[in-house]
Amino acid sequence: MYKLDHIVHFVDKPETLIDQLSNVGVHTVLGGKHEMWGTYNTLSYFQDLSYIEFIGIFDQQLFKKSAREPFTLHETYEKRQRKNGFNRIALRTNTIDEDAKKLKEAQFLVYGPQVFSRKRPDGTVITWKLLHFGKKDQEIDYPFLIEWDRKDEERYEELVSSGSVSKHPLGELKIDSIVFKVNDLEKISQWARLFNFQIESSNKLLKMELPNTILFFYFSENNVNNIEEVIISGANKEKIVEIENAKYKFIL
Repeated sequence: MYKLDHIVHFVDKPETLIDQLSNVGVHTVLGGKHEMWGTYNTLSYFQDLSYIEFIGIFDQQLFKKSAREPFTLHETYEKRQRKNGFNRIALRTNTIDEDAKKLKEAQFLVYGPQVFSRKRPDGTVITWKLLHFGKKDQEIDYPFLIEWDRKDEERYEELVSSGSVSKHPLGELKIDSIVFKVNDLEKISQWARLFNFQIESSNKLLKMELPNTILFFYFSENNVNNIEEVIISGANKEKIVEIENAKYKFIL
């Protein structure tokens, strides 16, 4: 089973999001450094362990090196001239080695799985595997896959005890849906076939159901191929928040 794991949002200084989102009513914490990539992050967790990753750069040379790796979120950021905002989504899996074989059989270029880690502010280290895939000269970036080193239940208990997962003052928040604008709905339907997601489609819209969220893809003739907005449900007050070229809509 594949679930939404997280949404990547590039920002100038991730640490500033802690106070900024606190004023909105969204609990956000320091994540830590990716020493191998030259990046660092802050995190907002929601139901089902899905989260928003606000990511920034602390070492330009390391980042430039990581951006040369095909189909990574770092490469995507470079392709978009380092424009801040929504970047990619990651799907959580517990079969990442088998996924690599399946994707290769489907004629995708596959990189990984590779093991990575991040050091938290308290000095503890967490590890995970990543799998990146795609096709040469693709216009639309596929999700990347992540498999954590612990079961969801163990991760949840640890995140609660560390304070990373806590109640949001704004309400019992959940990532309800993610809205994309794309110029090729047929290519997007490949996502559903790869991961066995249910879809409903028309000429202008493709709706894809994941176990813990919904993806909406709207056709646009403009070469957008990016996340347009993230809709978060369970709020006790409706509001729209725009942060560095990204729109979050909070609904009841």
